[in-house]
Amino acid sequence: MKSLLVIIVVGYALFFLTFCSLQRHFLYYPQPASNFYGEMNINFTVDGEKLSGWVVNEGQPKALIYYGGNAENIEANIPFFKAFIPNYTVYLIPYRGYGNNPGTPTEANLYNDAVQIFEAIQNQHQSVSLMGRSLGSGIASYVAANRQVDKLILVTPFDSIENVAKDIYWMFPVSWFIKDRYQSSERAKEITAQTYIFIAGRDQVISRSRTDQLIAEFDEQLQEVIIIDNAGHNTISQYPEYTSGLKRALD
Repeated sequence: MKSLLVIIVVGYALFFLTFCSLQRHFLYYPQPASNFYGEMNINFTVDGEKLSGWVVNEGQPKALIYYGGNAENIEANIPFFKAFIPNYTVYLIPYRGYGNNPGTPTEANLYNDAVQIFEAIQNQHQSVSLMGRSLGSGIASYVAANRQVDKLILVTPFDSIENVAKDIYWMFPVSWFIKDRYQSSERAKEITAQTYIFIAGRDQVISRSRTDQLIAEFDEQLQEVIIIDNAGHNTISQYPEYTSGLKRALD
């Protein structure tokens, strides 16, 4: 029994230490950029780093900045935005360390990049709206809480990455060591933009309780919650309710 207990304790300690040291590898899954949807056609310089991406429907008075999910190739959304959101100029800029962009993704880095890119775009349009999916919802929420935004669209969002991690890694004291927390629920009251939230009814990545905790923190700025019953975390954009809801939000 003692030997078994020692093995369990040592195994726990080794896994815990590995998780602590590699936690950002568990959180961020950068994908290389694909040229299938066209070459990158816009770039921004943020703190000496050149961050490149795509701009769609150029020349429109209103703009939409899209913040992608964790392992998402955001350029795959280009045909959708061309077809269904033609009256917005849409910016799709991979995070640092994602696509072909240099740098290392961290919460602080992604917030800083997003704010500086927002400020560079803001002066070129009458209004700027934000759309964040999954991980991107945390970044969109941060920008919306710190800058004047027209519409805020959150797709499969969470209250915080800290709470998501606590649900998954319940056996560890997550709050003691987690580096990137993305505490969107703490910023909800600071958001003035008209907000729309999309929920996948069969989301196996972000539990419903995590999204409900976020919703509970919003006040009158929350315009609509769209629940797509049969959708999964990665398939929500394939449903007509997603398209119609997004059109309604951006009308």
